[in-house]
Amino acid sequence: MSLVSLNILIADDNPSDRLLLKAMLSGLGHNVDVAEDGLEAIEKFDPEITQLVCLDVVMPDCDGLEAAIKIQEMSRGRFIPIVFLSGLSDTSSLVNCLKVGGSDFISKPYNLVLIAAKLDAIIRILSLQKKLEAQRDKLSSYNEQLIHEQEVAKVVYENITHSNCLSDPCLNTFFYGHHLFNGDVILAAYKPNGGMHLLIGDFTGHGLSAAIGALPLADIFFEWTRKGFLMRQIVPELNRRLKAILPADMFCSALFVDLNITDKTLEVWNGGLPDAFFFSQRQKKPQPLTSHNLPLGIVSESEFTYSTEIVSFEKGDSFLAWSDGIYEAIDSKGMMFCEHQLTPLVEGRVDSDNLLHWLRRKLETEGVLDSSHDDISCLKIDLSDAIGAEQESNTLTVEEPDTPSDFSFEYTLNAESLKNTDPLPYILQIIMTVSGLKHYSGQVFMMLSELYSNALEHGVLRLNSSLKETNDGFVLYYMERETRLSTLESGYIRIKISISSNEVGGILSIQLEDSGDGFDTSQVKLKLEDSDEMYNRGLPLLGQLCKSINFSEKGNRVEIQYQWDK
Repeated sequence: MSLVSLNILIADDNPSDRLLLKAMLSGLGHNVDVAEDGLEAIEKFDPEITQLVCLDVVMPDCDGLEAAIKIQEMSRGRFIPIVFLSGLSDTSSLVNCLKVGGSDFISKPYNLVLIAAKLDAIIRILSLQKKLEAQRDKLSSYNEQLIHEQEVAKVVYENITHSNCLSDPCLNTFFYGHHLFNGDVILAAYKPNGGMHLLIGDFTGHGLSAAIGALPLADIFFEWTRKGFLMRQIVPELNRRLKAILPADMFCSALFVDLNITDKTLEVWNGGLPDAFFFSQRQKKPQPLTSHNLPLGIVSESEFTYSTEIVSFEKGDSFLAWSDGIYEAIDSKGMMFCEHQLTPLVEGRVDSDNLLHWLRRKLETEGVLDSSHDDISCLKIDLSDAIGAEQESNTLTVEEPDTPSDFSFEYTLNAESLKNTDPLPYILQIIMTVSGLKHYSGQVFMMLSELYSNALEHGVLRLNSSLKETNDGFVLYYMERETRLSTLESGYIRIKISISSNEVGGILSIQLEDSGDGFDTSQVKLKLEDSDEMYNRGLPLLGQLCKSINFSEKGNRVEIQYQWDK
C-alpha cells in the first residue's frame, strides 16, 4: 500500500476494465471515482480535488484525447498527471497521447505490480511539484515585497535628490535609467543671494548600489547651498563625505556649476565627467569645459584638488553637460556614438535652442536608448541674468511665537582665516534665529555677501573693478582674486552685527571694516539708473534694500541698516 493516498478519477467505457482498475487502485489505498466516458469524466473532474486522471484512449462521444485537452484547460495551471489506459500498441496512437499532455500509459490487461510502481513514481513527481509550487509562491511573495520596497525607496530617493529648482524655466533635463534606480543624479538649488548651484553626478555601477551614494551627496548639496556656503567649500566636503562612506571601488564622477547672476559668470568644477560645453552667441563653436580634477570619493581630503574654469555669459547663451552614458554608447552601426554622432553639436552646427531635443532624437534614432550600457543624464541651462532672482520655496512655514530679540556680536577674520574660511553661512545662521528675519533670509544674505565681497576684494586684496569692463575681464578678475587670496599674508575684516526687534519688526545693522586703504566715497552711486557698467551694481542693489548706507571718511568701513516688518 502506498504511503500517500491520491484522489483518482478513472474514465473507461468498458465496465469490467473500469471496475478492475478501481479495485486495484483502491486496494493500494487510493480514493477512486469512476466515469463511463469522456464527457462524464469532464463533468466529475475538480481541479481542487482530483490529483490523477486515468483515461481510456478509445471511448464513444468524447475519447480520451479530447477529454485530456479539456481537463487540462480546467486545471487552472495546476499540474495534474493524466495516464492513458489502452490496449493499443501502434506507435502513432501512443505518440498522440503524449502530444495532448499525457504523462504515462497503463497497458491492458492490467498488471498490479506495474501499476503500483507507476503510482509511486507519480507520487514522487507530485510531491516534487508541490515543493516547487510552494517555493514559487514564496518567491512571488518575496518579489512583490521587494518591488514594493524598491518603489517606496525610489519615491524617497527622488524626493531627496530632486529639488523644485529643477522646474526653473532655465533648466532642461533628460534622464534615462538603465535600472529602476538611476546611478546618475542632477541636483539644482537656488543660492540665498540669487543665482544657482547645479551638480550632475555619475556613480560607478548601476541600480540601487549606485543610487544610494546620491543620498549623502544631495543632503550636503542642498543643505550647504541653502546656508550660503560657496562652491569651493561644498565640493571638498562632498569628496570628504563620499570618501568616508563609499566602498573603495566606488566613486562619483561629477560636474559642479556655480551660476552667478550678479557678475554673469559661470564657474565650473569638473571631476571626471566628459567635457561640458558653453555655447556663446559671440562664438561659432562651443567652448569645452574639460575635467581637471579626480572624481569625488577617490582621494583623501589632503590630496583633493579644486581647479575650476570661469566663463562670462550673456542672455541667450547656453550650457550643456551629460554623464558618461553618452560617451559609452554604441550607435546603430556599432561605432562609438560620441565619435560619429556628436560632431555637428561639437562644431556648433546645432541651433542652441534645440540642443537637448537634437541630442535626444539622435539617441533615439541610433537605438542607444533601446540598448544602453549605462545610465544617461543630460543638463541644459538657458543662461539669463534672471535665474534665481525670484525664488519660490515649497517648504511649509511654521508659525512661531513673536519673541523680541536684541543682541549684537563681532566677528574678526585675519589673513589665514580669510584664505580658508567663509564666515557668511555661520553669521547668517545666527541672524536667522530671529523669527521675523527668517522670511528675509535671501535679502539678508545678499547684503552680507555684497559687503563682504567688497571688503575682501577691493579692501584687503586691492582688486580693481575696471578689470570687469569686458566679458573676458570677469574671468581675469576672478583668476587674479584667487591668486592674491592664496598668497595673502596680512590684513583683516571685522564684521559687527546688531539686531533690535519687537513685535512688529526691527532693525538689522551690519558694519564691515577692512584693512584696506579705503576709497573716495564721493564716487559711490546708490541708484541703479546711475550705473551703466557691467559691474559695480552691488551697492545700488543695497541702496534699494537698506534703510541707510554710511561710509567712514576713509571708506574702509561701511554700515547699513535694514528695516523689516513682520
